[in-house]
Formats: sequence, structure tokens, C-alpha cells
Amino acid sequence: MKKTLLMAAIIAFTVASCKKDRTCTCTLTAVSSTVNGVSQPINPSTHTTVSKITKVTKKGAACTSGDKTTTTTDVSGGITYTTIDVDKAECKLD
Repeated sequence: MKKTLLMAAIIAFTVASCKKDRTCTCTLTAVSSTVNGVSQPINPSTHTTVSKITKVTKKGAACTSGDKTTTTTDVSGGITYTTIDVDKAECKLD
């Protein structure tokens, strides 16, 4: 009986101690930019976001942020300009 209680206590402690607050850090890096289908020079820029995930196991924590595509349409002088910017995301769970 004592061994069963001891094992149950150890398992409960192990499971409880695995759940903790974690940090997801994602870095977006500019990959390409086009205006009306014509490739444009890109500024080598990065943008970092940090998200806090509370009380999860490392296996259960989702730390993903897919690549980002932004489409912008402007009209100037009767001409429509469509800009498409693509950013690559790399995420890491701390």
C-alpha cells in the first residue's frame, strides 16, 4: 500500500512539474516584395514577436506562426498598384 501511494505521489509530482509557463518567440524575415508582378528590392528587416503560453507541457505547447503574405492595393493617378510582401516565420519555444 505504501509503495502504491509513493508511486502515485511521484507520478503526480512529475506530471504537475512539467506544466509551466513557456515563451514562444517568432521572428519574421522579409523574403520578397512585388508591385504589379514586378519584383522589388526588399529591405533586410526582421520583426520579432514574443507570446507567453501559460501552464502547458513542452509537448502540448503550440509555438507556430506560419509565413505571412500581405497584399495591399493602392490607386494613384488612375493606376492600381498591387503590392505583395512575403515574410518567412521561424518560431522557437523557450
